[in-house]
Amino acid sequence: MAKKIKKETKKKLLKSVKVDIRKRLEDALADFKTRLGEKKFRKRLRKASAIFSDGILLAKEVKAPAKTSKKKIKEEAKPEEATETVA
Repeated sequence: MAKKIKKETKKKLLKSVKVDIRKRLEDALADFKTRLGEKKFRKRLRKASAIFSDGILLAKEVKAPAKTSKKKIKEEAKPEEATETVA
C-alpha cells in the first residue's frame, strides 16, 4: 500500500512541476504565442515542460555511494602480484 501512495505522490509532484514550467515559459515567451498560434504554442510548451522536468525526480532519488572503510581502500591500493609466464 505504501508503494502505491508513494507512486501517486510522485505523479502529482511531476505534474505540478510541469504545470509550473509551462506557466513560466508562457510568461517568458508571450510574443511567440501570437507568431505560432495558440494550438502550436501549447503543444510546444507541453513538450518543453516534459523535457525540462525529465530528470527532476531522478536527481532527488539518487543516493550517495556507501562509505568505504580504510581497510578496503588499502586493499584496493595494493599493487597486484607480478606473475611471470614462460613462453
